[in-house]
Amino acid sequence: MATYTEINNLLAVDNASGLRERVAVATLVAADAIRLEADDATSATVQQRKRFAQAIFKLSYSPQLVFRRDNTALALQPQFESIYRAVVIGNKDATLQQIADVTDAQIQTKVNAAVDYLARNFPDPVATP
Repeated sequence: MATYTEINNLLAVDNASGLRERVAVATLVAADAIRLEADDATSATVQQRKRFAQAIFKLSYSPQLVFRRDNTALALQPQFESIYRAVVIGNKDATLQQIADVTDAQIQTKVNAAVDYLARNFPDPVATP
């Protein structure tokens, strides 16, 4: 099991493990899956999920929007960072080496779970006061 210090180091903005970039790609994949879901204007949950996917795609139009410079490090924008944190914490019972060696499929599973959670209650930016 990774120590809290090791997990904190993975969460640090200057961590250059490449995991952030992989989570960003997996987030785009999850948003695309939502985009392809059947439309259902009567379901608030479907509408929220679609809005979430739209927000991800709008934010991820270019690498400059996905990542921001924070001092000398590259960090994910807040929407991606929250998913990155969910992935890291979702692997808290793994060793640091296991987290470093995580496969794309394992990342996608964790990202899908985080995206499902966040998209389920995504607010309507027009209706929100």
